[in-house]
Amino acid sequence: MKVSASIINLSFIAKVAIICNAFYLFSLLVMNVHWVKLPEGVINFFAVLGLEMAPGVNIAFFLAWSWVKLTKSNNFVENWKTILIILMLSIQIGAIFFSQD
Repeated sequence: MKVSASIINLSFIAKVAIICNAFYLFSLLVMNVHWVKLPEGVINFFAVLGLEMAPGVNIAFFLAWSWVKLTKSNNFVENWKTILIILMLSIQIGAIFFSQD
């Protein structure tokens, strides 16, 4: 069975997106719950991975996933990963437009 490089990249992007989304949720927790005390370096690392990388990786995954669906290529990404990433992307877009600041 031959697996193309685009499918491997889509699977890799999905894994990176899920990791970044976990850091995104943790970054929101740290920003909104003030009793969490962590060193500043750890918080900065979480913020960069979560708040800055997660939206970009989610958009990259969505574009790559859309291309795979448009070209009707084989998709080796599990459905739950795709649903989770698209849900997190919609939460991030909602957080941008409906923020309290």
